[in-house]
Amino acid sequence: MTLTSLNARENVPKSHPRIELRGKLDTLNAQIIFLQSDSHSREYVSDLEEIRGVVNHLQKCEAGEKLFAGNFTLWGMNEDEIHTRSHNPMKYYGIGHILPHYDMGRESAGLNLLRTLMREAELCAVRAFGHEDSLRICHALNRLSSALYILTYKYLPQGYNRVMRFGSPD
Repeated sequence: MTLTSLNARENVPKSHPRIELRGKLDTLNAQIIFLQSDSHSREYVSDLEEIRGVVNHLQKCEAGEKLFAGNFTLWGMNEDEIHTRSHNPMKYYGIGHILPHYDMGRESAGLNLLRTLMREAELCAVRAFGHEDSLRICHALNRLSSALYILTYKYLPQGYNRVMRFGSPD
């Protein structure tokens, strides 16, 4: 069995949930960088850099087994506002919950992909730390997923109207 360092005191199998989480956080960082390198919009690159800063901080906290202080802000919004906006997009963005589709544009499609990867990382964090989440990483990943969801609205093409209609597929 191949082992790897969990910390300075302990080696664990590469299948350990925390090692899996580290891989997911690496994937998030790589995907953010890819989206940034593919964009011609400085604002998009900057918006993603704020997300990447939090992801990098989460990586440092997890590897160093340090508490993630939380209470981060993105684009001038605190975690509570991010949560509120993601649950009521009609109020804040003028359209309901979006139904992802190829015509949502490259930037929004990239953000949607990144959001799904963030959700996968959150599930890995739950497996690694349980629901206690003494490092608060699970909660932070959940809020980052919500942040990516609301950022998607910013980059939707004008007039995009594919929304989820509860009770019907579209």
